[in-house]
Amino acid sequence: MTKITESKPEVYICKYCDKVFKRENTLVVHLCEKKKRWQEKDEKGVRIGFNAYIKFYEYTQHSTKVKTQMDFIKSPYYKAFVKFGRYCVDINAININKFVEYVIRQNKKLDYWTSDKLYTDYLNTLVVSENPIDTLTRAIKYSMKWAEKQNTDSKDILRHGNVNSNCYAVTTGHISPWVLYNCNSGKSFLSELSHEQTEIVWDFINPETWSKKFKDYPEDVEYISSMLEKAGW
Repeated sequence: MTKITESKPEVYICKYCDKVFKRENTLVVHLCEKKKRWQEKDEKGVRIGFNAYIKFYEYTQHSTKVKTQMDFIKSPYYKAFVKFGRYCVDINAININKFVEYVIRQNKKLDYWTSDKLYTDYLNTLVVSENPIDTLTRAIKYSMKWAEKQNTDSKDILRHGNVNSNCYAVTTGHISPWVLYNCNSGKSFLSELSHEQTEIVWDFINPETWSKKFKDYPEDVEYISSMLEKAGW
């Protein structure tokens, strides 16, 4: 005589939160926090946060195991990293990979990564140390966007652009002292700043710092000056 055993009813398990459901359609409409995170994984700020999460563990834990998207989704630090990623998007952060490396090496708490002061400190370090060609390229791109909005020539951004807007461009790293000090329109722009405007940009244009920089890299100065002159700046 054959013994008949009852089969266990089929269940459906959410792969994100492990919750068990008796019906498949209930699982389909189920929306837990981790499933929401998976659905937003392609958002720019989330991608930046995920990459920062990976680098954080590479630098601080020296982990040889690559962190996955699911590791990130289930991490208790998910929200903090995503907050950082969205902050980078909101401020249009320059060279995000270097910014991530900077905040990690500064050994700052994760909650402090979205501090405006920390980003300003990073920019001050970046504009002095980065390749001058990168700064020139960034300034040209910035001026072209400005020119498109104003329906004018990009070479005139420092001549005819709003002074306060240009000061902001300096403090956000879009127009570097490599440009300001090495073209006629840049020199005129600096000479015409008010006392208040000069104070705003001073940390970025400090003449003592840049005079030494230019003295140490005369070939770069010659190249940048030549390119700006040809471009009509």
